[in-house]
Amino acid sequence: MNLPRHEAYMRRREARRATEQAEDTHDPVIEESEDSAVFSLDQGMRAEPEEAFAVTPESLDSPEPEPEPEPVASTQHLLWDALRAVPLDTRHLIRNRMISATREDPAHVAFDVLRTKLVATLRARGWHRVAITSATPDCGKSFVAANLAISLSRQSGLHTVLMDMDLRRPSLAKMLGISEPGSMSRFLTGELTADRHFLRPDKNAMHIGPQLALGLNDRAEAYAAELLQAPGTAAVLADVCARLAPDVVIFDMPPALYYDDVLGFRPQFDGVLLVVGGGRSTAKEVRDLKARFGDEVPLLGVVMNRAEGENITKYGY
Repeated sequence: MNLPRHEAYMRRREARRATEQAEDTHDPVIEESEDSAVFSLDQGMRAEPEEAFAVTPESLDSPEPEPEPEPVASTQHLLWDALRAVPLDTRHLIRNRMISATREDPAHVAFDVLRTKLVATLRARGWHRVAITSATPDCGKSFVAANLAISLSRQSGLHTVLMDMDLRRPSLAKMLGISEPGSMSRFLTGELTADRHFLRPDKNAMHIGPQLALGLNDRAEAYAAELLQAPGTAAVLADVCARLAPDVVIFDMPPALYYDDVLGFRPQFDGVLLVVGGGRSTAKEVRDLKARFGDEVPLLGVVMNRAEGENITKYGY
């Protein structure tokens, strides 16, 4: 005798349930939630309660569900694509000792090693934002920040943001040879949006990756410490980081023994890289800076920079 489809399905379901009850010797653990009960067997798969899979005659004859539409581009990719691409001049980078740009100088290996160790440390701690500073001027902190960012840009699948937060003596734009980089203060106060202010490298022979966003600066700010500590600055940085979703954010900060910019900016970064200038930084200056940081500022590492001087950073403090 031929049974209707629904009646035949229900009989098969009852028979299968009886068999399962006879064989099963391990009851699933039931966990109650506000929305529904879910079960997990030995911490394994999770499923909705049985009622969610109830079959009705109407559902048996319903057409196949339509395929889900293709996902739209993420907000992150939309913003990265909107950033203006700028050309980079190889000769200018060489003159400004961008070691990791050309890779002709054997010292570029040191930045690749620094990159690997930094990324591993950040991932292990779930961190993203790094401040780079020094105790005193002329230690090459901007030199380290720029070379590290270039090295990071070559890491596949890694998105990096480099921001010139030394609002008293901005230098990254000149070091990278980028004219008209815009005003960082106008960005931090919300006058300029991220897509209008940030730049990224155009295609180049040095293989500096396009997944590097540059937030640069073309003018000094008289009230740098106040701007860095303003609530609006925190909101702007949180917004751009949420939209760009970078893996690493590098803030090039002023020398930390001269002003309170780094300490005032502390809520905006996870840890700090300290650049020590060989022949310039004294042991006392480094100890004084560590004492000033105390336990409030996690020290990610100390970078010994033995070659760079005033021709690189051009500080006048």
